[in-house]
Formats: sequence, structure tokens, C-alpha cells
Amino acid sequence: MTDPTNEALETAPFVATIVVTSEGPKGPHVLLLHPADIETLDGEWAWVPPGGVRQPGEKIADCAARELREETGIVAEPAPVRVDESDEVGIYRLEVPWGTSVRLSAEHTASEWVPVERVADRCKPADLLDTVRTGLDG
Repeated sequence: MTDPTNEALETAPFVATIVVTSEGPKGPHVLLLHPADIETLDGEWAWVPPGGVRQPGEKIADCAARELREETGIVAEPAPVRVDESDEVGIYRLEVPWGTSVRLSAEHTASEWVPVERVADRCKPADLLDTVRTGLDG
């Protein structure tokens, strides 16, 4: 089987999601972003981890690093957690030091470091929460 983290595939995964974590003073936190095209701060898709669609011919690992840089200003190579041709979404994880600055693109209007125990309150629908949990468990 071809390793999708190293090959420019024309098949899945088509999207990279990066679960960015940091150990805060009161425990682990997850970076969530508020998309500019969502009016409410509560509800489905109101808070999401960094991520986005792979460009034609782009390796999924390169997509993860690019989306992270574009959406947050963080330059890094996230570690693959679940990257399989049978999944539409490749899940990556990155641990950063507490206090790492986030520079938002025009795609998002806000960022927040959410305590891990409160992620379920923010990440809706259930599929999104499952993705984040997979990234946390990886």
C-alpha cells in the first residue's frame, strides 16, 4: 500500500485536520478557530481545528503544514495520527509551547485555547468532535 503521507495522491484523504495542543497552566488545551463564514459563536462548525482541502497534486502532509501556516501562522510539520486512503480526512497532531502566538488568516475571526475537557462543548457536529478526539488520542 502507498503511504499517503509521502505521495501526491489523487485519492483520499482530501482534507487535512490538525489538532494543535498545548499544556497550559491548568492542563492541556486545544486550539480552535472560529470560521469567518459562521455568524454564531455556538453551534455546528462554530469552532474548528485548523485544516483544509488538499490542492491538486499536493501531498496530504504538505497540505497539513500549509493549512496550519496559513490559518494560524504556526510553521511546523504536524505528526500524522490517522492518514489512510480509506478516510476522506487525514488527521494530524501538533504540540506547541503554551503561549505560542496565533496569527489568524481572513478565514477565521477568532481563536481560543480550549481546555480538553470543554472541547465537546465546542466541537459540533459529532463527526468533528470524533476527529478532534482521534487527534488527541494519537
